[in-house]
Amino acid sequence: MLGTSAAEAAERDSVLMNFDWLFHLGEVADGEKPGIDLTGWKQVNLPLDYQLNMPWNKEAKPSRGFKDMSGGWFRKNFTPDESWKGRKVLLDFEGLMYYGDVFLNGEKIGSTEYGYCGFDCDITDRLEYGRDNLLAVYTHTGPEGGSRWYTGGGINRDVRIILADTMSMARHGLYVTTEKINDDEWVVKAQAEVPGNILEKGKVEFKAEIIDSDGTCIASTPLTAAPSQSRLQLCEIPLPDITVKSPRLWTVTSPGAPDNLNALYTCRLTMYVDGTPRDVLNSRLGFRTIDYGPDYGFRLNGEKVFLQGIANHVDFGGVGVAAFPSAIKRQLQTLRDFGFNAVRCSHNPYPPVFYDLCDEMGFLVVDEFVDKWSNDGNCWGGRDSFMNVWPSLLTEWVKRDRNHPSIIMWSLGNEMQHRENASGYMTGDWGVTTFKILDTFLKRYDRSRPSTAAMYPARANGIRRADPGFREKDNIIPPELSRITEIASYNYEYADYPRYKEVDPNLIIFQSEASVNDLVTPFLRMDRESTVGLCYWGAIEYWGESDGWPKKGWNYSFFDHTLLPYPRAWLVRSCFVDEPQVHIGVLESEQKSIIWNDILSGRAEMSHFYHRPEKGDSITLEISSNCDEVELLKNGKSLGVKSNDRSNDKVQNKFLWRGVEWEPGKIEAIGRNNGVEVARHSLTSPGKAVCLKITEEDNGDWTADGMNLRYIRVSAVDKAGRTVENFDGLLTVDVDGEAEMLALDNGNHFTDRGFEDSSTPLYRGQALIILRSTRNNGKVNVKASVPELKEASLQLTTK
Repeated sequence: MLGTSAAEAAERDSVLMNFDWLFHLGEVADGEKPGIDLTGWKQVNLPLDYQLNMPWNKEAKPSRGFKDMSGGWFRKNFTPDESWKGRKVLLDFEGLMYYGDVFLNGEKIGSTEYGYCGFDCDITDRLEYGRDNLLAVYTHTGPEGGSRWYTGGGINRDVRIILADTMSMARHGLYVTTEKINDDEWVVKAQAEVPGNILEKGKVEFKAEIIDSDGTCIASTPLTAAPSQSRLQLCEIPLPDITVKSPRLWTVTSPGAPDNLNALYTCRLTMYVDGTPRDVLNSRLGFRTIDYGPDYGFRLNGEKVFLQGIANHVDFGGVGVAAFPSAIKRQLQTLRDFGFNAVRCSHNPYPPVFYDLCDEMGFLVVDEFVDKWSNDGNCWGGRDSFMNVWPSLLTEWVKRDRNHPSIIMWSLGNEMQHRENASGYMTGDWGVTTFKILDTFLKRYDRSRPSTAAMYPARANGIRRADPGFREKDNIIPPELSRITEIASYNYEYADYPRYKEVDPNLIIFQSEASVNDLVTPFLRMDRESTVGLCYWGAIEYWGESDGWPKKGWNYSFFDHTLLPYPRAWLVRSCFVDEPQVHIGVLESEQKSIIWNDILSGRAEMSHFYHRPEKGDSITLEISSNCDEVELLKNGKSLGVKSNDRSNDKVQNKFLWRGVEWEPGKIEAIGRNNGVEVARHSLTSPGKAVCLKITEEDNGDWTADGMNLRYIRVSAVDKAGRTVENFDGLLTVDVDGEAEMLALDNGNHFTDRGFEDSSTPLYRGQALIILRSTRNNGKVNVKASVPELKEASLQLTTK
C-alpha cells in the first residue's frame, strides 16, 4: 500500500484569485493587452456586480432594473509560483455576467455565452514564470432584450487557479449516487471520468473511499483497473459498488432544526498510474431516497414531503448578483425560519456554493437550466445562438450539480410551450420534441432524478387567458408538454389541477410558481397529499421586472430585499409551520394588483407601525394565526374574539379588524386552541425618535478571509428602543478598520441612490449596512449618525 504522503501529494490545490483586480466600466480598446493606459481604472475585489452601482436610468428597460447595458474590463497581474511547474494549471471561472472573454498575456484563452454556467481554461503551457502575467477578462450584460430580468454584470462568482497532476481526471470527473438495498444497507455507485489518452500512458487504477463527517473512512472499493486504451475523448469508468451499513440519512429542513452536516459524507476518488497516486477528487454525498407518484406526490426517505418553496431570480439585494456565501446563507436561514423548505432555481443555474449550503441546511432544490429554448424575445443574451451552444452548457450544468443530495428534480426550461418561437426546434408540437432531445441529453449524464419543464399558464394548443373559451371545460386541458414530462410543473392555475387530473390521472403535479397576490390560497387549495408542492414566485424582492418607474424591481413579495419580512410573511408561516402562532400587521392600503404574464400579481401595503396622526383615527389590523380563535385587545380592553374560518381558503388563518379607533399604547393579539392560550403578539405605538440603534445580525466569528460579509441593522428608535417607522432622516455611516462597506441599503425598492453612497434616508425607520472583511485580523469601527438623533457606534473584530 502507498503511504499517506504519496496520496496527499496527489491532492489538487486551489488558489482563490478574487483579490486585487483593476476594473474599468465600458469599452476599452485593446483592454486585454499589456502596457495600456490604466488611468481611471478602479481597484476591486471579486465577486462584483458592477451593474448594480451604475446610475438608475428612467429611459432604460424596466425588466432590466432601469440600468443601462454595458461591458466592463477586469485586469489582474500575478506571478506564477515556481511550485506550479510540472503541474497542470487550470483557470476556473464559476460564472460571470452575462457573456465574456478571458485573455492571458494578451491572448484569448476562453469565453462563455451564458455566464450562469462555469468554465475553465488550461493555462499550463501559457504561463510565463519569473515575471508578471496579465489576466484580463471582458464581460457584458448582454443586449437590452437579452433577458426578461436583471442579470447584473461582471465577474460575480469566484475565480480560482486549480493545480493538478499532469495526468488527472476530467472536469467534474467524479459522479456518485446512492441506492438503498434494505433498511440497513446502502450502496454507493462511483464513476470516474478521464481523458481517453491517459489510459495509454500506463496502468490506470482507481480507488473510492466513503468518509463520514468525522473524517473516518467507513467503506471503500478495491483498486479497480481502467481499460488500457480508449478511442473516446472522455472515458467513463464505473467502480464496484461500495456497501455502507446504516448511514445517517440526509433529510429536509425545518425551523430551528440543526444543519445536515453530520448526514453528509464524502466520496474520495484516487487515480493511480503505475501504482503512483496522481489525482484525487472529493465530492460530498448524502444517503436519501426520493420517489414520486400521482397518488402521493413526493416522498423523501419514504415519507411524504410537500415542497414549501420559493422561485426567485439570483439576487442578493444590496450586493446584486455577487455570489457571497454569507449572503446566500442569510437568505436560506430567513426562509427556513418561515417554514420554507425548497428553492426552484429560476431560471438558470445558481452559484455552486448555493447547492453546498442547501446540502448542509437541508433544502430541497429544483435545479433549472434556462428560461426559453430560443434566441427570440428577451430570453437569450449570448452572442452565439442558444440552439448552437445548449449541448455544452447542459453538460456542464448537469455534471457540476449531479452529486448534490439537495437536488431532487431537474428543470429544463420555463414557460416556453405556448409559443413556437420559444420552444426550441420548429417541430409544431409545442416543445415536445425539443424537450425529448434535451431530456435524452440530460439523462445521458444523470438518471437519478426526474426531469420537468415549467408551463406557462396556458392550455393545450397554446390557448391563453385572453383567448375565447379559456374557461370552457372542454378547453381546460393540460399543455401537451406537461403530459410527457416526468413531473407536470405548472406555473399558477392551481384551480384547474383537479380538471387536469381528470384528463390525465397519471400527472404528478408541481405548482412551480404560485402568486404572492393569492397569499396562502394556492397552498390551501392544492391536494397536498397527492401533489409535489409549490414555489411562491418572487417571495423575496429582486431587481428588475419592474411594472413602472420609479420602482426598480419586483416587490410583490413576502420579504423586502434586505430580508425584512412583511407582515404577511407570517401568514405564510402560519400555514408552513405547525407550531401555534399569532402576528399583527397594520394594513396601510388595500391590495394593489396588476396583470403580469396573464397572472394577477400584487400585495397590500402593510407595516408593523401601530401609530396614527391623531387619537381616534381609524386603523385596520390584520392578524395572521393558525389558532382556532384570536382575541384582540387594545390597551388591555378586548375588541372581540374571531374564529378561524378554515372552510374558506381565501380567509383561513387571516383575521381582520377594520375601523379600530387608534390611541397610543399597546395592541395585543392572543391565539387560543380549545380555549387555551397558545400564542401572543403585540405592537406598541412608539414615541418620538431620539437615537439610533445599531445591531449586528450575526454574533458568530467574523472571518478575516476577504470574503465574509457582516450585516448591521440601523434603526431610529424612541426612548424605549422601539423602531419609529415613519422617521426618514438622512443616515450617514462611517466605517474604518479591517472591513469595507459594500452597500448601504435602506430597503426602499423605489430608491434613487447608489448602494456605494455613505449616506441614505432611513426607510421605515431603518437601513442595512453590508460590510466585507479584509484579509487582515483586526478591529472594525462602525459609526452611524442622523441629524438631531443621538448617534450609535459598534466595534467588531475579524479573526
